Amino acid sequence: MRGIATIRAMPAAFRVERLSDEFGQYQLVLTCRACQHERKADPHMLSRLCGWDARIADIAPRLRCSKCGKKACTVRAIPPHKPRGYSALPR
Repeated sequence: MRGIATIRAMPAAFRVERLSDEFGQYQLVLTCRACQHERKADPHMLSRLCGWDARIADIAPRLRCSKCGKKACTVRAIPPHKPRGYSALPR
């Protein structure tokens, strides 16, 4: 008799609306609409300024580009990724 093969469940949809979502385990990509300058930021940095309960949609208009100085930033969250060669199995 063969062992039962199971298929892993699909990961839940990654959706971040507040800084506290996903326990802050993600990165924010800030992109300037004027000059297309892009920067990655940690949600912990923004939480010190705005608080963990702040919505990302409310924070985006307050952000200023470090290159051109305009307040025209868009924000998107990306999930963390495992480093190359990472294995959860013990050696």
